[in-house]
Amino acid sequence: MLNPYFAFGVPAFLLVLYVAFALFRRSSDIPYLGFVLFIIAGFLTGFSLQVIQQAINEVAKTSFQHVQDTHLYSPYLLAIPLIVGILLLIVNLIRGYLKVKKVRLQSK
Repeated sequence: MLNPYFAFGVPAFLLVLYVAFALFRRSSDIPYLGFVLFIIAGFLTGFSLQVIQQAINEVAKTSFQHVQDTHLYSPYLLAIPLIVGILLLIVNLIRGYLKVKKVRLQSK
């Protein structure tokens, strides 16, 4: 799971997928695309947490230096996809809240 192609490739693919849906959302009037973006951001965050948990387990069994030498990257780099995922989740939560608020005001 800590293979660099897997640990960073899956988040990169999810980010490309997120950007593709975000661009499609701008040119479309389909209402549920915001929810799709939220789900992709959730998958990115969840996957990143699992990879970080695996790295923590590996460090607990061996050492930080051994994990870094074995996988050829610093485990601290695993925080980047997690931070991006959390930021995207927050953006989508705010966007969803504003949309619900707008619908409620229109229905009054």
